Amino acid sequence: GADAEEHRAFIGEKLQIPQLAIDDALRQRHPPKFESLPDDWQFTLVRGLDADTVDINFKTIQLSFFWRGNVLVTRHDRPSASINAVNARIEAGSREVLSAGELLYQILRAMHDRYLPIVLDLETRLEEIEELLISNPSDLLLQELMEYSRQLKKLRRIANYHEVAFKRMLYTEEKQGWNLHVELFDLHEQAERLASLSNLQYEITSDMINGYLSVSSHRLNNVMRVLTVVTVLFVPLTFIAGIYGMNFEYIPELGFRAGYFVVWGVMITISLTLLGVFRHKRWI
Repeated sequence: GADAEEHRAFIGEKLQIPQLAIDDALRQRHPPKFESLPDDWQFTLVRGLDADTVDINFKTIQLSFFWRGNVLVTRHDRPSASINAVNARIEAGSREVLSAGELLYQILRAMHDRYLPIVLDLETRLEEIEELLISNPSDLLLQELMEYSRQLKKLRRIANYHEVAFKRMLYTEEKQGWNLHVELFDLHEQAERLASLSNLQYEITSDMINGYLSVSSHRLNNVMRVLTVVTVLFVPLTFIAGIYGMNFEYIPELGFRAGYFVVWGVMITISLTLLGVFRHKRWI
């Protein structure tokens, strides 16, 4: 988080890193990547969780790594919980670091170890929401699912980028022999698992959103069907009442002694006939 230009000068002058790689490292938003640089330098760029992140409503920071031999240089704008955790273990003497590549592996593994519990915890919450959608659906649940969908989409994209970057690192290790095959294979496997889990949770969330909307639409259709039936029942009755409610002086049926009861009979017959038709068609 220090002065970016100071970082640029240090990386360029002290490490002799190419300018394009420095631009990528200092850029605020850049997809995770791996790249081999001149003079045996390797450049890895990933996105780790913000130090304050504890659940699916996560924020990320960009981590840049330049490494060669026994030298590892990290660059990030904000504190990294993964780097701090690895440094603490090393200072406590619980970790023996033999190369920059092994130290890089420990940091990247610590970073991914923070991602997985978030996805696994979300699985439990999604199961609870699924039951609530059946027993007591509400717009608040839909709002929560929409937020999960947005975050899982971001997480899936990050995991896919990491999977590609670690696969390239594994391929490069096979050619150059860094003695990190097992470690890099483990990183690639972790990224693949994170991508798979986040994609699965995203699909489950999308299915529940679609299910909620389908149930809401079905309930609305039922309400509209009842209202339509009521409307159809009263339209002919209102028409008859309107005809005989007109203020003309001469209406033939006005002089008919049983006219009132005949009109009632006609209206009741129409209503019962319509109800029978609706029941036959299973609209009610």
